[in-house]
Amino acid sequence: MPPPRPRRAAPEAPRNRPHRHELARSRQVSTAGTTLRSFTGALAMGSLVLALVLIGVQFWATSHGQQGPGVASVISQVVAGLIAVALQTYADRNRDRNGGLAVVGVLVVVLGSLWFWWW
Repeated sequence: MPPPRPRRAAPEAPRNRPHRHELARSRQVSTAGTTLRSFTGALAMGSLVLALVLIGVQFWATSHGQQGPGVASVISQVVAGLIAVALQTYADRNRDRNGGLAVVGVLVVVLGSLWFWWW
């Protein structure tokens, strides 16, 4: 008895993909926008790291009987760092006008907290 013949697969029909609307198509990301988002991301993370360092310094200072930077400056820096990271996350996920406003918000929050608490 001869071996069975392999079945031939039916020819595939060409796939008709619906055309996407031009606004739904992905756009090229500009180099300037990527650079600005990278810079503000570094500022946001730096602000959060500064807040963590301030927490450590405050605990160290109070354990040694010193005043330290103060609870108000520590709390405000933590809040500013968290707001900056939240705005940066939004800016990274939305590359539209609202994302651009979030980038401006990161700059305002970080530079404002540095101006107010560290000048």
